[in-house]
Amino acid sequence: MPQDHLVADTAADLIRNHLLAKLAETPLEADPFCHVYMEGVFPADLYWKALRLLPEPRHYVPLNLRKWVRADGTSTRDQFYLAEDNLAKLPPQQAAFWGALLQAVASKAVKRAVFRKMAPDLAVRFGITEAEVPDIDCICEALLVRDTEDYRIKPHPDGLNKIVTMQCYLPADASTVDLGTSLFVRHRRLIGSRFEEVKKFPFKPNSGYAFAVSELPGRTSWHGRERLSGFTGVRNTLMVLFQKVPSYTGHKR
Repeated sequence: MPQDHLVADTAADLIRNHLLAKLAETPLEADPFCHVYMEGVFPADLYWKALRLLPEPRHYVPLNLRKWVRADGTSTRDQFYLAEDNLAKLPPQQAAFWGALLQAVASKAVKRAVFRKMAPDLAVRFGITEAEVPDIDCICEALLVRDTEDYRIKPHPDGLNKIVTMQCYLPADASTVDLGTSLFVRHRRLIGSRFEEVKKFPFKPNSGYAFAVSELPGRTSWHGRERLSGFTGVRNTLMVLFQKVPSYTGHKR
């Protein structure tokens, strides 16, 4: 058992340090809102290990059968939260690996690096200086997601309970590069509005994106994914959600 803990701690350190370096070297994109797209998010050997150790589908549960459901009533988006009670259901090697990954992505160092990168938008949203942004209090949740045929999600900004959303892509090869998430801008009309796609992140192996959640005028974090029509595989991803502590409202100036 001590050896298992040593291996897990080593993996967590490797993942955390690699992700910190990737965040530091990736330039911030400010249009249409603060975001980054990264390739080589995790150490290559640990990325392929992650694919081998994905939990079996039976461990996932439907996200929301009212929203993400096919005509036959089956779910199009299932999730597996990387939480202690769920990890306990997995074989030891799987539980140790995903526990180490959770320890890495939810670390204080990664949170501060992510927030520092997104500081221009987050400072305005919370009414603080950019230097204060890494100190924003938050909780972090991570979950594995399986999207299957007919999954879609309309352009939306994410709820303001979220501060930063990060999604890491987990395909086995580049054959589904067009399955990435899109960013949008909304053009208001006299009646209704129109969304214009301005960017789509390539769904490449070991890549991912992060963005500052915002509903600021002209900086709203609109993103979405068109329907996976005729798609017979699985769109595997890792979601990392940095969310507000319920009592935190930010500093108002």
